[in-house]
Amino acid sequence: MFNKTTLVFLILFLQGFVLAFSQNNRIDSLKGLVDKQSKDTSMVTALNALCVEYLTEGNFAESFKYGAEANELATKLNDLEGKAYALKNIGIGYYYQGEYITVFDYWTQSLETFEAMRDTLGMSNMLNNLGGVYLSQGSSDKALEYFLKSLSFAEAMNDPLRITSVLPNIGAVYGQMGDYEKAIKYFNQMEQYLEILDDPQITTYYLMGIGEIYVKMNNYEKALKYYEDALVLNKDSERYPHNLTMLGTIESNLGNDEKAIDYMKLAYQEATSRNQQWDVVEALIALGRIYQDKDFELSVSSFEEAEELANENPINRSLRDIYQGLAQSYSNHGDYANAFKYQTKYLAQKDSLFNLETDDKIRGLQFDFDLSKKEDEIGLLEKEAEIQELQKRRQKNVIYATGIALFLIVLLALSLYRRYKFTQETNLIIETEKNRSESLLLNILPEETAQELKENGKVTAKSFEAVTVLFTDFVGFTAYAKNLKPEELVNSVDYYFSKFDEIIERHDIEKIKTIGDAYMCAGGLPEPDENHVFNVIEAAFEIIEFINQAKSTDLMGHQAFDIRIGVNTGPIVAGVVGTKKFAYDIWGDTVNVASRMETKSEPGKINVSESTYELIKDKYECEYRGEIDVKNKGMMKMFFVNGPKKPASEKTKTQEQRV
Repeated sequence: MFNKTTLVFLILFLQGFVLAFSQNNRIDSLKGLVDKQSKDTSMVTALNALCVEYLTEGNFAESFKYGAEANELATKLNDLEGKAYALKNIGIGYYYQGEYITVFDYWTQSLETFEAMRDTLGMSNMLNNLGGVYLSQGSSDKALEYFLKSLSFAEAMNDPLRITSVLPNIGAVYGQMGDYEKAIKYFNQMEQYLEILDDPQITTYYLMGIGEIYVKMNNYEKALKYYEDALVLNKDSERYPHNLTMLGTIESNLGNDEKAIDYMKLAYQEATSRNQQWDVVEALIALGRIYQDKDFELSVSSFEEAEELANENPINRSLRDIYQGLAQSYSNHGDYANAFKYQTKYLAQKDSLFNLETDDKIRGLQFDFDLSKKEDEIGLLEKEAEIQELQKRRQKNVIYATGIALFLIVLLALSLYRRYKFTQETNLIIETEKNRSESLLLNILPEETAQELKENGKVTAKSFEAVTVLFTDFVGFTAYAKNLKPEELVNSVDYYFSKFDEIIERHDIEKIKTIGDAYMCAGGLPEPDENHVFNVIEAAFEIIEFINQAKSTDLMGHQAFDIRIGVNTGPIVAGVVGTKKFAYDIWGDTVNVASRMETKSEPGKINVSESTYELIKDKYECEYRGEIDVKNKGMMKMFFVNGPKKPASEKTKTQEQRV
């Protein structure tokens, strides 16, 4: 689960309000000021301060009330600063209640207001906050984009407080990616500021952030020290429940389960009393994991309570961990049906959170940020050199004028060369990404269809007069599915279907789709092919040969299956379905009959229709099965294809041997 402590967005939330009042001016004195003051910017400041005070107490209803009044008055007065901070503070309240869509709305408005003011500090703060929301919802690439923008503003201001607000968040992104070396690098950059700032809150973010990286690295002894140091500082803060949960997780990994459960139960109680939904979910997930091998009922009930809360707000990354935990708990209990159900949900949630494209985009964002920093440094160096040259020119006129001219020429040449190299590198990156996209599209659609889709934005359905359709199906698959673990079942099906893909590709056959344990392909499209029926039959024999070999060899943990194959030839219609997640598909009675041929086949046999038999009978030995009743089709002639026909000379030799 993502470490909430690294979302360092509260460090400056009091700035601009609390500093306007002495420490003794608490809620009562602020209310007195609001009652006495006229409706001007001073009242906006007081209302915002009240919003913050109630927020600190955890009284969200009163906090929202005064925040809304501050926002309304600031809007009327066109007080952009007061409006920006009111929106920010309201967003913080909703964040702690787990209402992330509402948070995003308020903080986006706050950022836009700071941008209208050209307030660099405010922009840096809100970019950091919004990055935290994206990261908490699993959008790592978008989070890094916001964090890097925030850091660039903070470094431009040379503001240690703002810099240390962003560095741990960037470290958290790389921690999620598994790039622990880079994550620790960003956390270590904070150390130079800790003594300068002498701020317990900043120190806490550092301790818990780097502690979590060591947890991910399985260095629990080192992680324990960081979290124990942080707990002392977190006793009265909103980070206290999370700190307890992490200590429980670490103790569990060190084998101290009783101590771990005590920490997690305390975390659950603290988070519940503070109405911190995210931390409640986190504590429940941690408890569910500990109970997995100890108490099935407690494990499932903990995960289910966490799931209910996570679905209310929705917390995507938490749902992934919950589904993974439930799948493991049911698997340990021997309930493989429920285990498969939750494993499927886990895989769907996992695929939606992070993928290779996101990883590439994150590396691109880091590259852009580093490049921008280098260009800024070069720009400063150029300006300093220019000033020095001007001073020297005043002193030595002609000699240094010539030197400056030469310097500018060299600088221009270097700049042009750098631009040229950058253009070349950029074009290479663009070409690489274009080729990747082309490859992905061709993996989904036939080349001709993909080209039509790129040119026209849609694909026109086409009719084919003669296409041979092949279906395969594993015998007894449903029975196997009940007894195999979900991951074993999926791995076994993938093992066979990958080999089928290789076979049909060698025979110029187009894969259409897989449906459960059924595999469907067709010869004679997207381009007509006079040999399509023979290509399909040869591929069918190779598939059966592969299945037979697999049963007699070490399958490396994969399940052995028997297979039925059905083939039919006739006209079809082909095209692309839908506008999202589109897929190439075929339709027509030919497809339905091919499916029926498979259903009426036998293990290890190729069952073909009469139309296919008429095309292959001169080349293959076929065994007439008679007329068989087919659902929705009535009586149909069927044939088993037993192998290629022997040449006449071989038949004669065989007959002579018999004589």
